[in-house]
Amino acid sequence: MNISELVGAGEWTTVEGRPYVVYKYAATLDGRIAAADSTSQWITSAESRAEVHSLRAACQATVVGSGTQQADNPHLAVRSLVDDPTLRVAVPVDEQPWRVIVDSNARTPAGARVLDDAAPTIIAVAEDADATHLDGVATVVRLPRAKEGLDLDALLRELSSRGVRGMFLEGGPTLAASFVSAGLVDRIIAYIAPALLGRGKSALQGGTIETMDDILRCELLDVARSGPDIRLIARPRR
Repeated sequence: MNISELVGAGEWTTVEGRPYVVYKYAATLDGRIAAADSTSQWITSAESRAEVHSLRAACQATVVGSGTQQADNPHLAVRSLVDDPTLRVAVPVDEQPWRVIVDSNARTPAGARVLDDAAPTIIAVAEDADATHLDGVATVVRLPRAKEGLDLDALLRELSSRGVRGMFLEGGPTLAASFVSAGLVDRIIAYIAPALLGRGKSALQGGTIETMDDILRCELLDVARSGPDIRLIARPRR
C-alpha cells in the first residue's frame, strides 16, 4: 500500500459533512500504548515513526487530546529532512496539516511545543473555558461540552469548514474511545511492536462499549512489516 492507500484517501468522499477519520496508535504485543509510569517513547521503531510523518502529511489535520498534550508535550508537525536526515517527508510550513488539541478546559500551556510557528495550531476548548493565555499563540475554537469532553460532531464540522478532508487521530486513549463510541472512526492504523509491558495504558480507555454485544468488529485490509513492527490496517464494519 502507498501512503494515500494507507490513509484511505480513496474513501474520503464516502463520508458527508465531516472529515474522514483515520485513527492511528502504536502498541506492544500486550496492547499497551504507554508504561505504568506514562512513558511511551518509543514503543515502535524509527521506521514506523518515520512512516507516521508521511501519514500525517497526507491528511489535513493531526488531532490529539489534552491528556496526550500534558503527558508528552508533542510537537505534531510533519518533520522534514532539515529536522532529521532519516526522514523522507519534506513539508513546507505553509503546507503543514493543522495541529489540533482537543482541550475542554484549556489546560494547554502557552509554552507548549505545539504552539511554535512550525505549523498552524487549533486549540478546541469548551465555550465556558478560560483560554486567555492562548490569545495570539493559537487559533482557539470554542465548542459545546458533551457528556464527556467536547461535542465531536461540532469539532468535525469546524475542521471541515477549514478544508480538512482527512483527519489523523493520534490519541490519547480517552479521546480515541469517544470517537470509536460515537461511530466516527473510518479507518484504523495500528503499529504493533514485538515487545511486552504487562502494565500501562491500553489503546482505548472509557467510551460506551461495555459488553460483547456492543463490540466493534473490523475488517482487516492489510498486514505488513514496518521495520521490526507489524502494521495493521482495518476499517469498522458498519
